[in-house]
Amino acid sequence: MDVIDKQISNTKEERQYISEIGQAVFGQPHKEYTVPIIWHAALSFLDEELRRVMWNIYQYEYDSPFANTGASFAKCEEFLVYAYSWDSDEEQPFNFKWRDIEISWYKYLGRGMSSNVPLTAELASEMLEECVRTVNDYEYLHNE
Repeated sequence: MDVIDKQISNTKEERQYISEIGQAVFGQPHKEYTVPIIWHAALSFLDEELRRVMWNIYQYEYDSPFANTGASFAKCEEFLVYAYSWDSDEEQPFNFKWRDIEISWYKYLGRGMSSNVPLTAELASEMLEECVRTVNDYEYLHNE
């Protein structure tokens, strides 16, 4: 894992987030650190799992909060997800929150992603396991 972490970033300067021009001018506030690709992959998997579970429960296409839909998923204590907010009068503190980690993106997951703390592959693994378990528990509770 040390090799992966070193490839993700070595120094604070390499981890520091630089917003794209549209995000800087028109977007919601961003965080200090860039989000490693492993986190994008983990959140994408969580998005797919959440869509699957919501389909199984409600039998319709779910407006994922990871997309530019205006939707949210705040039905559990373990994590929160809010789609990008177009409301320029109100600052959006984050799009995804797990424990003390906050991740923001510009319009949709994968674009202009930043976090409030430096992120590691190990944390991505922990987050994914905990959040997928939570989503699966949510499905189980709604299918009883």
